[in-house]
Amino acid sequence: MTSTAQTSPDYSSWPVRSVRSRELYDRARSVVPGGVVGQGRIYDPYPLYIDRADGAHVWDVDGNRYLDFHSAFGAVLLGHNHERIRTAMETCLRERGVTFAAAHPLEAELAERIVEMVPCAEMAVFSCTGSEATLHALRLARAVTGRQKVLKFEGNYHGWNEHLNWSVHFDAENEGGPAERPVPYAESAGVAQSARENVLVVQYNDTESLTRIVEEHRDELAAVIVEPMFFNAGVVLAEPGFLEQCRALCDAVGAILIFDEVITGFRVAPGGAQQALGVVPDLVTMGKAVANGMPISVLAGRRDLLENLSPTGPTFFSGTFYGHTLSVAAAVACTQFLSETPELYDQLDALGRRLRDGLREAAAEGDAQVSVESYGSVWSMHFGASSPRTYRDISKTAKTKNAGVQRDYQRWMLERGVYIHPHYMIRGYLTAAHNADHIDHVIESSRSFFAAHRSDLS
Repeated sequence: MTSTAQTSPDYSSWPVRSVRSRELYDRARSVVPGGVVGQGRIYDPYPLYIDRADGAHVWDVDGNRYLDFHSAFGAVLLGHNHERIRTAMETCLRERGVTFAAAHPLEAELAERIVEMVPCAEMAVFSCTGSEATLHALRLARAVTGRQKVLKFEGNYHGWNEHLNWSVHFDAENEGGPAERPVPYAESAGVAQSARENVLVVQYNDTESLTRIVEEHRDELAAVIVEPMFFNAGVVLAEPGFLEQCRALCDAVGAILIFDEVITGFRVAPGGAQQALGVVPDLVTMGKAVANGMPISVLAGRRDLLENLSPTGPTFFSGTFYGHTLSVAAAVACTQFLSETPELYDQLDALGRRLRDGLREAAAEGDAQVSVESYGSVWSMHFGASSPRTYRDISKTAKTKNAGVQRDYQRWMLERGVYIHPHYMIRGYLTAAHNADHIDHVIESSRSFFAAHRSDLS
C-alpha cells in the first residue's frame, strides 16, 4: 500500500557521519510508525542504526565506533557479546534448540539460582518482559488479598500494562494534581480509564503522604509497588526510612509489597537492591541484566504467594515464550558468572565513583550547575538542578532551557565517540567491559562540554 507522505526531518544539525543511518531511517518511516520500533529508540533528527556490538563498544551502520554507556537501557551488564553468555547460547542451540513451549531442565536450574541469590525469593517463574512480570505480580497480589487498589509512585515505570502505566513521564505540576495528593495521569492514549479508580499515586520519598493514603485505603489496598532505587528518573535514591515505611505499612494493612527490580535486579548486587538496602519485599520483578540482554523476566517471592499461580493455584500464568529455552540458558550462564565473581560489583562500584567524582569536579571547574549521582554501575546527570528527590523535581527541569542543553550534551558526546541515549535526563550504565580509560574519556569530553557551554550552565 502507498503510505501517506511525511515531512522530511531537518538533518542539518546532526553532528556525526551517519549517511546510512539517515537512509535507513527514511526507508523505515514508510513502513514503521516513526521509523522505529518503540518510543524509546527515537531522537532528533534521526536515530543511529547500530550494526554490531562487542565488549564496551557499539558500531553504527556507517562504521562509527562508540563507547556504549546506554548498555541497552541497562540490560547489558557483563558487556556485549560476553564469551560466557555466547558459549552458553551456542551450546543450547547446538544441543537443545531455540524453544519448546514445554518444561525443560534449565528452568529449574535458573529458579534454584534465583532462590539462592535473591533474599525474598522462595519460588520463581519466568516471562519475557518487565511489563509482563509486573502485570502478573499485581494480578497475584489482587488474587491473594481479594482487593483491587494499587499504590505506585510518580515517575516510577512499571511497564505498559493498563493498571500501572500511570503518572510516569508527564508534566507533574500541571497534570499530576497536588503534590501531597497526586492524581493518576495516563501515560498513553487508549489506556482504559476504568483502571484509574484503582490506582493511587504518591510522590517518591514522601513518607508522610504515603502513610496517610495507605491508611485511608487500608481495606482496599492490594499492593504497593515501588522502584527501590528510582532509576527510571536517573539515580534517585530512597531516603532513610522510606522503603522501611513501605514495608511496615504493607504489613499493617495486609497489602503485598512489590519491588520492581527490572533495572536493579542483579545489577546493583547479586540479590538486587533488596540485598543492598536490607528491605525485603513480598514479591519482586526482575529482567534486563538477568540474562545480559536476552529477553526474559522474573517474578519471584514468597512461596505462599507464588503457589497461587497456575497450575497450582487459581491465578492464571502462562505464555508460549515463558521460560524460553535460549533466554533461560543465557540467564543460567549470567547468574552463575555473577555468583562466581562477587568482586565484579566492587569493580563496578569503583568505576561508578570514579565517573561521578570526575564529572562533579569537571562541572565545578566549568562553573556548571550540574548534579551528578551514581549508585554502583548506574549514573545520571541533571543540568541546572540540585539532585532530585522526587519526579516533580525532574519534571520542572524538563520545561527549562536545560532540556535543550541535555540534547546538546548527547550530540557533543557522540562526536567524541560516546553513545549515551537521550532521555529527559542523562542516564548511563556501566558494564564489566568498561575500564578506567573509558571513564576518563567521558570525564574529559564532559569537561570540554562544560567549558564550551559555560554561559548556558552557570
